[in-house]
Amino acid sequence: MNDDGISWLGERWPHDDKDPLLGTQAGLVFAEGIAPQDLAVIFGAVPWELPERVGDEAKEVYDRTHPRTRVPDDPDVTAYGKEGDWSFLAGKFDFLLHFRPGFAFPPGTGRVVLLYNIHARGMYCMVYFEDGRRVWQDEIQGRVDPESALAGGGVLDHAPEMSFLAPAMEEAGCRPEIRYVDGDPVVVDEGFIPDWRARLLRGLEIAFGMSVDRETFDAGGYPLAEVYTT
Repeated sequence: MNDDGISWLGERWPHDDKDPLLGTQAGLVFAEGIAPQDLAVIFGAVPWELPERVGDEAKEVYDRTHPRTRVPDDPDVTAYGKEGDWSFLAGKFDFLLHFRPGFAFPPGTGRVVLLYNIHARGMYCMVYFEDGRRVWQDEIQGRVDPESALAGGGVLDHAPEMSFLAPAMEEAGCRPEIRYVDGDPVVVDEGFIPDWRARLLRGLEIAFGMSVDRETFDAGGYPLAEVYTT
């Protein structure tokens, strides 16, 4: 596996609106135990449009959740690929799919991390799955209550289900800066975590060993899938 990690994706999103895939309305999904083309199909790529063979179970998910087969004239586009044990999507795709009746990952899919934004707020929500089961979902705003911050709290402290990420998030610096004024600790900027998107992704990178090759991504070396929502 390369060592580019994924924090660089957070550095761009949503700041670099010139990036056609990581502008102000985009998502990221990382998943174990599933082929990247199958992951793309589940989140809205048309199965017969992809050059790789798509698994039957991924097609079944697509048929249940995307009953229309007409591809729009201007579909969204996402990059898909695999690095190490994790397949990924990066770009514009149907990231609200998990709210739809009939949605499920194919058997054998392991851990899944989904991040998406709402109304151009930028990497605002996170959903976490294990063995196809949705474990946790909530907003992530990059702020921590000052009292919690002084106690060493971080951006996911409000989620007991995600407490296993605490050591990685601590290593990534995913908590507010604290300075001392006249000997007393003060939370800088009311609990806001500088560069919190990149830090959050760095924490996930540390915890799960996720990576996306930056050079390949920038050169268009990962395949692109056209996707749409129903």
